[in-house]
Amino acid sequence: MNRFYTISFLFVFIFISSLDLYSKRKPKWISNRPVDSEYYIGIGKANKKTNTDYQQTAKNNALADMISEISVQISSNSILQQIEDKNGLKEKYEATIQLSVKNTITNYQIVDSWENKDEYWIYYRLSKSEYAKLKREKLERAKSLAKDFYEKAKEAEKKYDVNNALIYYIKSFDAIKNHLGEDLSVFTFEGKIFLDNAIFQSIQDIFSKIRIVPEKDIFTIKALYADNEPVVAKIKLKTELETQNISNVPLIFSFPELNIEKTEKVVSKNNGKAECTIANMAPKGRTQIIKAELDIENYFGKESEDNILRNILLARGTIPYGNIYIEVKELFAYLESEEKIWGNQNTSQPLTSFFKEELSEKFFSFTDDKNSADVIIKISSEINKGTKLDKHNLHTAFLNCNISMQKVKNNLVIFNDGFTSLKGMQSGSFDAAALDAIQKAKKKISADIIPGIRKIKI
Repeated sequence: MNRFYTISFLFVFIFISSLDLYSKRKPKWISNRPVDSEYYIGIGKANKKTNTDYQQTAKNNALADMISEISVQISSNSILQQIEDKNGLKEKYEATIQLSVKNTITNYQIVDSWENKDEYWIYYRLSKSEYAKLKREKLERAKSLAKDFYEKAKEAEKKYDVNNALIYYIKSFDAIKNHLGEDLSVFTFEGKIFLDNAIFQSIQDIFSKIRIVPEKDIFTIKALYADNEPVVAKIKLKTELETQNISNVPLIFSFPELNIEKTEKVVSKNNGKAECTIANMAPKGRTQIIKAELDIENYFGKESEDNILRNILLARGTIPYGNIYIEVKELFAYLESEEKIWGNQNTSQPLTSFFKEELSEKFFSFTDDKNSADVIIKISSEINKGTKLDKHNLHTAFLNCNISMQKVKNNLVIFNDGFTSLKGMQSGSFDAAALDAIQKAKKKISADIIPGIRKIKI
């Protein structure tokens, strides 16, 4: 009996306690937001029914609310004020700075919390004076580090060490990138400067002095030829008195006007020279252009929305580059071919005609004199019947193809590629299936064989 009364008492106690928990009056700070000159206030709530982790949701909302009270004033000397906002950069980075405030908030206090069966509320506050102190201390540490890197960059510039100068400038900027809206003034051997603007202007000045020029006005090479003269760009730094060759500077070579995705990254040597080996991939014909550009990814990292310095520089369009002009002369090729269909000679030779046209456009002139040729190209193909599906009147055919290339002067095979059992399928006849296989083979030649030939050196 006593046990029954004890259990009943516990149930009644728990029930009354739960009623007391949810019958607690809603505090005034929920309906009447506090105003305090000494504290930032953050109040957040969460719906218990729609949030599994309602307490954390409320805390996040309170923190966001407190951040919204902390106004961000962009210094009139900030680099953000200098941005021509054609690409929305200024607005984007001002929003980024506002969000970065979250990372500087520490030591906030929980003043109160309240809940009922539907809602959970929490009340934060943060001392304005303590926040200002911590913010000031972080800013001073960042400015001190940035100033040190900035002065090292200036020393490197005096020695025409462009590579290290850029590295130090970027390290300097990285030290202050979370403080771009604040007063970044410091005193250096130059006097008073605003670090963000000074760094940006210094990089711009270096870029304006860099000259990337070809060693010759025009280079004459042969397509795919191994013994071409080197195609060389020189990197120079224009100073007040003279022009200096500069070393250890990364370049990237590309074909801006051709459908060639291949690029090449090279670092200039002690004489300022950077050799472009992908020039041999250029097709024959008119004069071609190779672009030699400062490889900014080497310094500024990959493109991303929060890469502020890189994006501002790209928006200004001031990345140093130069053009190299090359005249590409063709090699001579002698062509041997054999194409079969259903075991007989295919006199129309569709793959040979297509392949020859592709090579003529890009690399070779063809000759009937084997002895005057640089290479002998052999193409062989055969098409065999597959099966017929009576239900759908579908016919299949399978195509095998091999393409090889050898030097005339020493009979060395320098290329050998192909494909087997390439399936064609069409309704109506085996001939229709063969035509489908031929079309697929042409696409494969364009997509796989030609890019492979582009890589060889004769």
